[in-house]
Amino acid sequence: MQKLDILKQSLEQVKRWRCPPHWQPDDWREEMIAVAWAALWEGLNSGIRSEGKLRQFVVNALMRRYREEWNYGARWVQKPNQQENEDNGEDRTGWDLWDWVGAEFDIEDDEEEINFLRIVIRQALAQLPEEDRYLIERKFWDGATEREIARELGIKQPSVHKRIKRILAKLKEILG
Repeated sequence: MQKLDILKQSLEQVKRWRCPPHWQPDDWREEMIAVAWAALWEGLNSGIRSEGKLRQFVVNALMRRYREEWNYGARWVQKPNQQENEDNGEDRTGWDLWDWVGAEFDIEDDEEEINFLRIVIRQALAQLPEEDRYLIERKFWDGATEREIARELGIKQPSVHKRIKRILAKLKEILG
C-alpha cells in the first residue's frame, strides 16, 4: 500500500468528526492534513513499517490534535449565542463541552458532581495503555462501530469486541 493511501484512509475518518467550535471547516481540514503528514513522517522516521500500525499512529496523532482543540474550545471559546445571552443579562460563562455537543446525561445540574466524574474518568483512562484508550475513545466518544474500528486496525470485529470488553473490565477494576 502506498503511504498516500494511509493518509487518505486516516483523513476519511476525520471527515466524520465534528469541527471544533473555534475553527472554520476549511481551516480545520487543512490543519488535519498537516497533522496527518507530520504524523506519517514521524512514524516512518521512528521505524514503523507496518501499514496497520502506521495508520493507527497517524489516526492517534489526529485524535490527539482533535481533543486538544475541543478541550481548548470547551474552556475558552464563547458559544455563538453567548453574546446574545450576555445582552439579555444572562451569564453563560459556565458552559462546557457537554452543552456544546448537546449530550444528555442523567446527572442533575450539580457542577461539582460533573467535574468530579470528569476527573475520575480521566484518571482511570490515563492508567490504560494508549491502544486501549484509543479503542475506548473511538467506540464511546467518536461513536465508531466495532466493525469500523476493526477495519481501521486491520483486525476482525470479534477481536475488537473482546478487547473492548476486556478494557471495560479493567476500567471497572480501576474505578472500584
